[in-house]
Amino acid sequence: MEISPGRSGLHEAAYVMINCDGGHELSVAEELKTIAGITEIKCTTGNYDIVAKVEAIAVEILRDIITFKIRRIKEVRSTTTLMFIDSPVPLIAQ
Repeated sequence: MEISPGRSGLHEAAYVMINCDGGHELSVAEELKTIAGITEIKCTTGNYDIVAKVEAIAVEILRDIITFKIRRIKEVRSTTTLMFIDSPVPLIAQ
């Protein structure tokens, strides 16, 4: 599920790459589904086990979701966060 920031009224967003204890990827993904503000969850292969998109109306709320909800899940070993930024430069050349 994905919510567009423009349509939802949410203005701040981040991708959180999550490493879990081995074998707990699906249970962590299920727990992430219960956290308000997480709008997309994907299990992955490679350096990270899960990527979650988090959206909120303020950076402080994003921080709280990541710090006090995602990182407090028992089976989460580590996270890496990529904050979205507004860019005045078009990202796709025409």
